[in-house]
Amino acid sequence: MKRITIFAIIATLLSACGAHEKASDEKTIFVTITPLKRIVEEITCGDFPVEVLVPEGASPETFEPTARQLTALNEAGKVYAIGLIDFEQSLIANLDPTHIVDLSEGITTMAGSCSHGHKHHTHGIDPHTWTSPRALATMARTIERAVMSEYPDSTKYSEAAARLIERIEALDRHCAESIERSNTHAILIYHPAYTYYARDYGIRQIAIEHDGKEPSPRQMTAIIEEARKNNIHTILIQPQYSPDKVATIAAECDAEMITTNPLADDILLEIQRVTDIMCEGHE
Repeated sequence: MKRITIFAIIATLLSACGAHEKASDEKTIFVTITPLKRIVEEITCGDFPVEVLVPEGASPETFEPTARQLTALNEAGKVYAIGLIDFEQSLIANLDPTHIVDLSEGITTMAGSCSHGHKHHTHGIDPHTWTSPRALATMARTIERAVMSEYPDSTKYSEAAARLIERIEALDRHCAESIERSNTHAILIYHPAYTYYARDYGIRQIAIEHDGKEPSPRQMTAIIEEARKNNIHTILIQPQYSPDKVATIAAECDAEMITTNPLADDILLEIQRVTDIMCEGHE
């Protein structure tokens, strides 16, 4: 009986991604931001260690890799990057290009500039592609191609990618249907992290911060008027920012301040949460 139980446990552990055989040339995989970690781990079935370059709580906008990280990157298997964040541009320029997978491939980028402290995106492209399910599906396919180019015989990786993409597409449908059903037209947020999400679902992102600067009194008035016009009673604010920065607007709009994390480990769950929060009260 014990032997049967042991075999059953082993079979369960191996069924999700097939046998957990490790490649003989296993190397650490790096991702630039936390939301990419779980996606890469799911597609590679946990066969490789995955490390995040930007530490938890830090801003990708001001991050600079350490000398130790740069050394590790040169020895890494692959580096998966959003491809649009300033420090990633330096990596792409200075590392072996065969090591880096640019996940902006296949995504129609949008103009935008977001600033944090002394730095901003001088190339004028909004980098927040990963907060859109449709962009995430494109990224997952790019990751799958990169993995399969290295391990063409490991069909479990393509199967894992297919399962993940199916979940992302289900989230895409949930977002689209929720927004249409609730007649939601806009989202009010402190830092403009949902630019691609807003584009893909035909809504307006009303950002309080612009280029790292607080709104002027005139801009503040315009934001309040637009929030009232769109019947918005929720303001999204990221963990890196103090709620004090939006307290005045919240009071004027009778809006609740809710913290959302675009750098969450489970970005699919966070996107669903943002959608549900945004649509709540409009249905």
